[in-house]
Amino acid sequence: MTTGDADEQSALDRRRAGYRQLVDGELASGDGDRYTFLVRSVDLRNPGADLVAAAGLGLALVERGHGVRLVPQHRWHLGGSTDVWVAATPEVDPSLAPADAWKVAWAHDNIDEWAALDHLVAFDRVLCGSEIGRVTLLRRTPRATDVLRTGADAELFVPAAGPREEVVSIGVHVDRGRSIEPLITDLALEVPLAVHAEPVRNMRGGLLGRLEAPVAWLRAPEVLSTALLSVSEMPESAVGHGTLSALVYEGLASGALPVLNSRLGAVEVGLDLPTYTTSEELGEVITALRADSEGTAARAAALREDVLAAHTWDHRAAQLDGLVRGRLRAEQVPPPAKALHYFPDYNRANPYQGMLFAGLDSVDAYPVAVTDVISHLENRAVSAVPGTINIHWTTPILQYAAGPYRAAIELDRFSAALHKFRAAGGRLVWTLHNVLPHEAKHVWAETQLAQLLADRADTIHALAEITARQASEVLRLDPRKVVVIEHSSYLGRYPQWISREAARAQLGFGPDDKVLVALGGIRPYKGLGRLLDVFHELADDDPTLQLLVAGKPAQTQETAGLKRRCEQSPRVISEFSHVPDDQLQVWFGAADLAVLPYSRILNSGVFWLAQTFGLPIVGPRTGALLDLADEPHVRLFNPRDDRSLKETLRAAVHDLVEDEDNAATARAASLATARSRPPQQMADDFATFIEPLLGSERAPRRATG
Repeated sequence: MTTGDADEQSALDRRRAGYRQLVDGELASGDGDRYTFLVRSVDLRNPGADLVAAAGLGLALVERGHGVRLVPQHRWHLGGSTDVWVAATPEVDPSLAPADAWKVAWAHDNIDEWAALDHLVAFDRVLCGSEIGRVTLLRRTPRATDVLRTGADAELFVPAAGPREEVVSIGVHVDRGRSIEPLITDLALEVPLAVHAEPVRNMRGGLLGRLEAPVAWLRAPEVLSTALLSVSEMPESAVGHGTLSALVYEGLASGALPVLNSRLGAVEVGLDLPTYTTSEELGEVITALRADSEGTAARAAALREDVLAAHTWDHRAAQLDGLVRGRLRAEQVPPPAKALHYFPDYNRANPYQGMLFAGLDSVDAYPVAVTDVISHLENRAVSAVPGTINIHWTTPILQYAAGPYRAAIELDRFSAALHKFRAAGGRLVWTLHNVLPHEAKHVWAETQLAQLLADRADTIHALAEITARQASEVLRLDPRKVVVIEHSSYLGRYPQWISREAARAQLGFGPDDKVLVALGGIRPYKGLGRLLDVFHELADDDPTLQLLVAGKPAQTQETAGLKRRCEQSPRVISEFSHVPDDQLQVWFGAADLAVLPYSRILNSGVFWLAQTFGLPIVGPRTGALLDLADEPHVRLFNPRDDRSLKETLRAAVHDLVEDEDNAATARAASLATARSRPPQQMADDFATFIEPLLGSERAPRRATG
């Protein structure tokens, strides 16, 4: 090794040592501001994109005189004083930030995940990894005003002398529902490409044959500095929002030319990089660039100068430093200060929770979804502010326990965690949707869990007067705790522009067809099997009777059989999957009558959804539906009697569908009932109710620097 090579190696070793000092917490103090970055892990051997970004930017901030601390996920709840609190991954809960710190969300990638967050509004500033991403997040919060991209460490990623021939890909991307690097996997074997990654379970043979030893991030320069090309297959979110991973800039800083599966992000930052969209095109691009290796190396060298001039972590640190010292300090309207945590998050299947929380901003609050309720309770019990949690459906707590012994263990764990949380000053609100989960496997444990929540809750939120009365038949409820905030309709939540004629034509119905609709999650307690039995009996006497069935099914043998029955009937149109929001208007718009053939129910969102679309309803004589039993558009049957369902449905078709005058009256009454329960009223009532439970006033902020 020459003296120059030894000096270069020493510089790289010192740089790597700097990163190790950073993750070990040795650089947390400085003359300037104190920065805290929240990341999933601080393991530099296998870092995620959040750690690479936070470490690169963090070390550059240290060199500018600031103190920087990286905090892994298992320590987020422990707090600690800081001036600037940066969430580098969307899982971070902003309510964990010190009261006087500036809260920054850095959405450098995964824009879709950031955009889906309820609590995005609670950050003082949202920084985006691309201009396209900024526009997307600006629809969710007015504080998404600046772009802070990823970058490269120009002292760590440096080119090596000598010829370049290798074509490499460092790491693979695994996305939910997406095969691993599908384009690279299908690349013709004669095209040279070395993939440095660990083998994973569902990796196909085409990619396994290209695997080389995985490379730790701090050792990536050893691969990139001698490579001609660095091939990246960016995930769908990065392609769609034009974000670039740090690996793109690191490849260029090392002298390797990146090859990407999208031009969008590169064009946005002014980098002319080769791209591909198919496996065949990738092979052609690699072959052409290798054929002119000198020209390719020269192209990479020119682009490297662009990176050094504008895309290093030092440039990003200077930008963030300016934002913190300038515009962040001039923020006039602070974000909401009080968090309402809730569990579970069922917004994807039912927008009820989103509608319920829509008024929280009026009381200086915001919602935060909890993914692991026991961990949340335990962590909050030892945090500075335990806060308030609103528990809704209890299904995820015990329902998936494998056997009664496991259910007992989970119940004990939850009880102990809840006790710690309440002892530390945490507050509990239980929204009573059902006394027990609809398909409870461990009824004794679920009953104990429900009673535990009833006993420990500060307040029990019932969706109707009758909800609390019927729940009291099973549980001991303190009536002083019960507050009724009725379930609203879904007016304004779903598109309703398609005409009845167009909806029926889209599904193939004629003007004389009488169409029933059963929509919602397909589960055993919802009675689809007996509806099919009754429907076919009625359809034998009425050739114009048709049935629509749609909803996401439970993965059981029974639902598989129901799907076959629907598919085999020419009078049934079915869709056993989640119905997109913009398609609900087609399914409800084409129908004459909504049917809820449930065997038991306490509250029903579908009941209010059907009224939102102005449909008459046949439902079970139980739960909150009893409150509207006398309405002209509602017909109720005995949920324990299939014959009652048949006769009620037959009468409803005759009275509310075939009789045109009655049908018009019923539709008008259904829509009027929906309008009498607007979502905004429910949201305002809930905000007024929850405000006293959300804790103290906003703490004053302290200037930094």
